[in-house]
Amino acid sequence: MKIVNRISRILALVVVYIICAYGYLTAKGFVFGNGVPVLSNQAYANVSYPQKIEGQLMIGEALIRSVGSDSAPVSMYVFSSMMCSHCGDFHKNIYPKLEEDFISKGKLRFIFVHLPTDVMSMQAAKLSYCLPKDKFYSFIDELYSRRDWKFAKDDSKLNDYAKKYGFTDEDIIKCKDNKKITSDILLVRENAISKLGIQATPSFIFEYSNTKELIVGTNNYQKLSEYLNSIISKE
Repeated sequence: MKIVNRISRILALVVVYIICAYGYLTAKGFVFGNGVPVLSNQAYANVSYPQKIEGQLMIGEALIRSVGSDSAPVSMYVFSSMMCSHCGDFHKNIYPKLEEDFISKGKLRFIFVHLPTDVMSMQAAKLSYCLPKDKFYSFIDELYSRRDWKFAKDDSKLNDYAKKYGFTDEDIIKCKDNKKITSDILLVRENAISKLGIQATPSFIFEYSNTKELIVGTNNYQKLSEYLNSIISKE
């Protein structure tokens, strides 16, 4: 009996460890690279600023949610997970400055791209794409400003936030069962990892002229704005 109890305690500790480790990785932001989860902080150290890439962006029109002029000289694609704290920090602290200094002045076209790293961020991504396009960014803002839905035992809290934007229970079920949206998101995710070299969230691809460049994570607005001004001046 003592042996059984001891084994039970060990198994319980293992389960708790796995849950905690998963929560940590999810909160920090990661994707799988060659089957191995890579933390954002690890990726920052391994990627130059910026890194030229050759892969094609494979994002269908159905998933494009852009802010800013379509004729802006630079397009910025932001690959984010809704469960990633680094992504939330970027969206809350850096994005408003980009909107003021670049997007509103016609210098930058901004496109948020979901790169879900777990079931909950996938559910949030699907709900956001089911919304009318003019509500997409408001919903993203809402979710990044809240923490309760992220570590809830189920998706009921996430559903409550969706209802604030007009969803009914039937709409939520229909959206989450939408195989086309699910497939589109997974194709974007696979392309990002295997063709564009994205190994962590958030990651940013800048497209201008015939050039695409990758930056992995940033919390330094001055450095980012200097980079943007340098490429805009070439156009």
